[in-house]
Amino acid sequence: MLKTFKAELLLVFITLIWGGTFVIIKNALTDVPPFLYSGLRFTLASGIALLLWWKYLRGITRIEIQQGLLLGVFFSIGFLLQTWGLNYTTVSKSSFITGAMVIFAPITYWIVERRPISLFQKIGVLVVITGLWIFANPDFAHLNKGDIATLLCSICWGVYITYTDVFTRDSTDIGILSVRLAVVQFILTAFVSFGAYLCFEGSPAHFLGDIIQVLPSKPFIIAVLYTGILGSVVATYIQTRYQRETTPVKVALIFSIEPILASAMAVVLLNESFRFFEIFGGAIVIGGVLVAEIGDAIWKKELPE
Repeated sequence: MLKTFKAELLLVFITLIWGGTFVIIKNALTDVPPFLYSGLRFTLASGIALLLWWKYLRGITRIEIQQGLLLGVFFSIGFLLQTWGLNYTTVSKSSFITGAMVIFAPITYWIVERRPISLFQKIGVLVVITGLWIFANPDFAHLNKGDIATLLCSICWGVYITYTDVFTRDSTDIGILSVRLAVVQFILTAFVSFGAYLCFEGSPAHFLGDIIQVLPSKPFIIAVLYTGILGSVVATYIQTRYQRETTPVKVALIFSIEPILASAMAVVLLNESFRFFEIFGGAIVIGGVLVAEIGDAIWKKELPE
């Protein structure tokens, strides 16, 4: 139970990190196209990861590369869809729709692993979705391509959470495996991002010029450093390292508090204010997470040894 609590506390920490990315990335996208931004973000993340962990990559196996590539497919597509979608939707709608991974993670978890989902986790999912709806108050009368892209992103991350659990659960050296999977994901995501840039945003002839053009942008520099170091290297390692101590459903529930944490940071740092329904909805989301957490803990204690 102590290991599970520590792991879930660390997952809350990286959720706090990710909560700060929505506004930061939204500001940066005024100066840099989304796919180019993602490519530069994960190039930085790849470079830092290789610098820190190069010695752990010696002896990487074919299976570990294959696992990292599969995770990287869902990882990269999810990030590209979310970043691109932010160009066409609001921060509140993006954060709410991203939180919908709390629906898709249990579905994927059951399909892939065929493991039962506890009653309290099912209740927690329903409560969290209700709270997110009240909190974000999204206007779905005017859905656009950014909303649809973000919805596809939440599906990708629901699958990603499940396969992270599958690949790391039985590892005998989770620290080294986490590093290897993270590095493969970062490198693949950088290549996919630059490929998307060349296909949809620019051309090989203008590639270096576009990079040089965005370098003086202060919002871009802040965003790429924050998301490249904290949002990618630190957060991905922690998730891959510690997620196996809990369940994919609980991971999705914890990540669902991201929009609440993002708004709380805006209150503290930007002097914004909460409305009543935002406070009410946020309380319901946190309550849903606690229902799953406390309910499962009580239930496990009541089960016979």
